[in-house]
Amino acid sequence: MSIRTAEARRAYRVLWRNWEALEDFEQPEALVTFLTAREGEPHVKDGLLAGLVMLVQMGAAANAFVALLWLGLWPGLDSVYRRCLRRMESAPAEVVSSIAASFMGLVARVNLSSVHRVAATLVLGTERDVLKGWHKELQAQRQRVRLGTLAQADAGVPSGPWHVPFVPRARSFNAEVEELRARLLPLTGEDTDLVVSVLLREEDYVEAGASLGLSPETARKRVQRALSRLRKMKKKIPEKDFLSQIGGWGCFLEFVDFETTGRTAGGGD
Repeated sequence: MSIRTAEARRAYRVLWRNWEALEDFEQPEALVTFLTAREGEPHVKDGLLAGLVMLVQMGAAANAFVALLWLGLWPGLDSVYRRCLRRMESAPAEVVSSIAASFMGLVARVNLSSVHRVAATLVLGTERDVLKGWHKELQAQRQRVRLGTLAQADAGVPSGPWHVPFVPRARSFNAEVEELRARLLPLTGEDTDLVVSVLLREEDYVEAGASLGLSPETARKRVQRALSRLRKMKKKIPEKDFLSQIGGWGCFLEFVDFETTGRTAGGGD
């Protein structure tokens, strides 16, 4: 994927002429620089990313706009790569391939109408899907080993040491979510379940609120209140523990920062 090919530049030029939001980004490199910079309004970045996702889903110059999405989210995706490389203990090329496949699958199916923060959703979702796919493969591998052991016994083959390839321990996604919930409980109190539902389980405010008998607006206010507290107390949460395994510490804090900063910029409650 590249934004420097003649085809990609032609596609971007057409887009720039017809999309007012790109007025300040005449060249694709300028857009990527803005999206990857620490400064800049999060809600503006999310609007640009959402537009790119829509274009990819429509099939419009898909390769060019996928490249812009990939590069615009590179800091987060690079963190995903580094965490997955450590945890999965796979070859770098295999990790990159898994991330690319998960990212493309997520971009193709994400429902923007139910997404509150596009950047965090795509980065968190990519890591989640990569790790879920890896965990599924581990389970299948273990099952093959068990079946192979049974087949050897049934055939009367003399028993000997069965060499099982080293498999790192992996917990289920639900187990990790529950551990995160337990760690957040002292910080977010009665709002913990709402925070977990929105951040980790990707529920919208309607779904998250309904499960607790709350209106969507009440659920939104309580989640934003909890995220504001988390942003102030984030140093109390251990960086090198389970948070690095569920969407990543950096992505988790990015989501918290996006929610609180975006709310302030938009003149929220």
